[in-house]
Amino acid sequence: MIDCYELISSYYGDTRARRSGVLYMNHINEGLVILDDIGASTCAKDAYCLHPILQEDSSLDRNIRLMEGIDTRVLLTTMEYRNVANRGLSCYQVDNPDHIYLGPLIDVHHLIIADKVQNRKDFEKYHLGRHEKSAELDRYFRNWLRALGVTEAKYGQLVGLLEYRQ
Repeated sequence: MIDCYELISSYYGDTRARRSGVLYMNHINEGLVILDDIGASTCAKDAYCLHPILQEDSSLDRNIRLMEGIDTRVLLTTMEYRNVANRGLSCYQVDNPDHIYLGPLIDVHHLIIADKVQNRKDFEKYHLGRHEKSAELDRYFRNWLRALGVTEAKYGQLVGLLEYRQ
């Protein structure tokens, strides 16, 4: 069986985000901390490790070959995450939390919580007030978390966990 963390670590290497300069692996490492805190399954954690490899249409065909040997449940969870997350990529698609499609799988809900909390934390740290779409992106993250039932207090607690580990 393939170790999903090792796969994404090898895939990312020391690649950094263009704007913030943060290592891509930071997204994975912090997401796993969040998943631990919310009691996510091992399947959800493995799928979280894989989600960046398969999320974009442009990388799906190129990277699907990397999935040989991945547990079927993990792969299906990753693909359902892709389906749900890609339905709400733009700000206008998530302008109302009641209209956000979350899908039926709790593992996918957990992945999205980890993804949106970690992304919002980085957005607030590196881009809030400086990005050309700052207000829209702030609303985007808040709406996703509202749809997932993550209160501002819980968000703050999760961000506190991430800051504590640094």
